[in-house]
Formats: sequence, C-alpha cells, structure tokens
Amino acid sequence: MTLIENDAVHAYLVSRGCTPSALRRGLSGLLERWATFVAATERGQDESLDEWLSDMDLRDILAGAMAAAAPRERRASVTRLDDADGRFHATTERCPCLWGEEIAQNNRWRPEWQWWYFRRPSVPGPLLREDLLVHGFLRPEQ
Repeated sequence: MTLIENDAVHAYLVSRGCTPSALRRGLSGLLERWATFVAATERGQDESLDEWLSDMDLRDILAGAMAAAAPRERRASVTRLDDADGRFHATTERCPCLWGEEIAQNNRWRPEWQWWYFRRPSVPGPLLREDLLVHGFLRPEQ
C-alpha cells in the first residue's frame, strides 16, 4: 500500500472518530473485525441491541473505508468483504432500521445501501431478543 492509499483511508477513519487501534490497523483491521463479528454471529453469540448497533456501525465505517481506499487496495479487500457479507446475510434477516426510522431518515439510510442497519439475527440470543421485543423489532410470537 502506498502512503497516498493509506492517507485516504486514515483521513476517513479520523473523520469518523475511530480509535487509535483502528487507525493503526486501517482497512485490513476493519475487515478482520467484521469477519470476526460475522463468525460470532454464525455461532449464535448473544449481545445487547446497543452492542449489535456498534457492530453495525463498524460495517458502516468499513463501507466508507472501502470507498476511500485506492482501487488496488479495494480490489485486494473486496473478496474477503463479500465473503463476510454473504455469511452475514445467511444468518440474518431484514427488519426495520434498528436505529429507528427517524435516525434512518436523518442520515438518509436506505436498506439497499446501508443494509447492515436493516438486519438482525434470524435467531437472536436471549439478550438481543429481549431488546428487539422491547423496541418493537420483534413480536412475542416470533
């Protein structure tokens, strides 16, 4: 990776307020974290809605980092990202925006573009299930 490629992703990550660790690890580190999260989702890891939303914010940051990356860096990462995204889609299902409709509208998020904010586990664990019920994203019979 050239300094220019690194600078564009780095500048984007700074603009998103990423941690020093994320800044050091860059696009590769984001991809690794997303793949690790997807694997945990496949295993049925339970977490709160707040934790789930934090992981979806990770995917949003990853999308921006991919857009900021130079073409060569993007090409080197796209297969790994597509694999993790495909596995994520296989263990989740579409739902209303988990941040809420008002936030989705304010940010101009659409399910076809920022799809990660519009998905939940097909079989949520007890903690996430309870949060989804409380916030109206699940009905008791689901």
